[in-house]
Order: sequence, then C-alpha cells, then structure tokens
Amino acid sequence: MLFDKILVALDGSTNSRNAAEYAFWLATNLDSQLTGQHVIDPRLVDLFISPEFAEELGFACSVDTSEKVFSALRRVGRVILDLYVREASERGLKVETHLDEGYIVECILSRLKNYDLLVMGHKGREDSSMPLNIVLGSVAERLAVNSKKSVLIASRPLKEIEQILVAYDGSEPSRGALLMAESLAKNTNCKLKAITVVPSNQEINLAKVVAQDGEKYLREYWGENVFMQLEGEASDTLLTYATSSNSLLVIGAYGYNDKEGNVLGSTTTQVIRRSAASTLVFRPLNKKQGKKTEKTLSKSR
Repeated sequence: MLFDKILVALDGSTNSRNAAEYAFWLATNLDSQLTGQHVIDPRLVDLFISPEFAEELGFACSVDTSEKVFSALRRVGRVILDLYVREASERGLKVETHLDEGYIVECILSRLKNYDLLVMGHKGREDSSMPLNIVLGSVAERLAVNSKKSVLIASRPLKEIEQILVAYDGSEPSRGALLMAESLAKNTNCKLKAITVVPSNQEINLAKVVAQDGEKYLREYWGENVFMQLEGEASDTLLTYATSSNSLLVIGAYGYNDKEGNVLGSTTTQVIRRSAASTLVFRPLNKKQGKKTEKTLSKSR
C-alpha cells in the first residue's frame, strides 16, 4: 500500500475542501484509511477577544468571553467535521474525525505520527488578509518543513489534475519519489512524467544521462517516454510545467536542492511558498513500513 493511513487537515475554507477532495481520491484508489482533523488554535480566540475585534463584533470582553468564543469555535469545528463525514459517506468511504485544541502546527504534527501522509490546503494570496492567516501564517510551509511524513499540499482543484509529475535529479530522494509516483500513477490511472531541470542548455546531455539512469528504476511499461529535460531555474521551471500540464508535482524532500541552504531544500521550499501547483513532498516510510510497501508493490507487478 502506498499510503495506508491518510490524515487531512480541515478548516472549512475552499483550500481545505480541495484537500478533502484529494484525500477522497487517494483513499478510493489506494484503499487507505482516512481521518479528518480540525484544530482550534487559542491564538485565534485571543484575536477575536482583542479590543479591536470585540468592538467590531459588538461585545465587551468579560471573564467568560474566552470560553464563549471557544464554545462557538467548537461548534463550527463539529460542523466542518460532520460535513466531511457526510461527503465521505456519499463516496462510500468511512472516515474518522478529531477535533483538537492547541497550536495548529503542533497539533497536526502530533496527530500525524500515526499516519503515512498529510493532505492539506494552501492559503492563496487572496486569503492573506483573513484573520486566520494573520495569526497562523503559512501553516503549509511549516508543516512540510517539520513533518517526518509525506505532505500533499492541494493548491489546485483535483479536477484539474491529469498526470503525476516527478522532479528527478538522480538523487536518492528523487529516486524514492519516482518509485512512489509511478505506483501512484498506476493506481489512479494518471499519466506519469519525470522532469530533470538544468540551469543551461549545455547541461542537457548530462540531464539525459540522469534520465537514462532513472529509467532503470521504473517497474511498469509506459507507452510514451516518461523522462524529459528542460533548461531554466529549477523552481520556476517545475512550477510552470506542472501548472501548464495540469500535474500533481511530486518532489523528494531533499531532491533538487542544496541541503546546506535550507532545512527542506531551496527548490522545494520555493515550490511550496509559491503554491502554484499541487505538490506532494515525499518522505520515505520507516524501514518496517517500507518493507510492507515494497512487498505490496512486488505483488502488483
């Protein structure tokens, strides 16, 4: 199984609804267990009971104001999770839900320890003035950096996705991403492409050698060439091609990067920050899970 257990972060926004669609799609095609999580962050409560917001909302702060706001947010959270359960049921899926309270990144990471993949939305530029984003900032980026598990950031609607695109540079993380992406493409009936980006046209021949090496790792027969090479700046080129080709971009956690330059990797971080394409940041499972995955993949050949 690619991802046995999937956790999806839900906040009721359009972005998290996109994430839920990706989670439903994966669970249906991979026969995965699916869980929805909504987190009530105390910083949001503090924001609502600040003098400026309190006055705008028409109430005066009192001893029990904080609890009233918490109570209201709990009701909202339950509505969000109930809607998620209903939508899953309409697709023939049974799901679990968790309503947690605490700092959102810490709560999600804590819950994620028991899962293989996190699926979440990404705030767009048009959302930057919303109170939640003022408080929380780029949750997606922080989760992708700090998570020890794979993270899928759903930036575009699922209906736009037509193929799985792997960022491949010959590194071990990119080879792992390639194997995972191939199995994902097979299970979801999507096309598979792998792209190697080089800074200048003079290095295209080197990229072709990298691609030839990568072809050895493919387990399935694909009717058209999987590997391609492009010239340009890595993150710009990857995002431009992924967007224009309606792709889900898969990138190894340390593929296409200088490890010394950033915790996650400069290219991967830029891809996440710009959120132009839905992106799956792949981290391999632990050894015990990896053996189980390898056994499953072998049976599917």
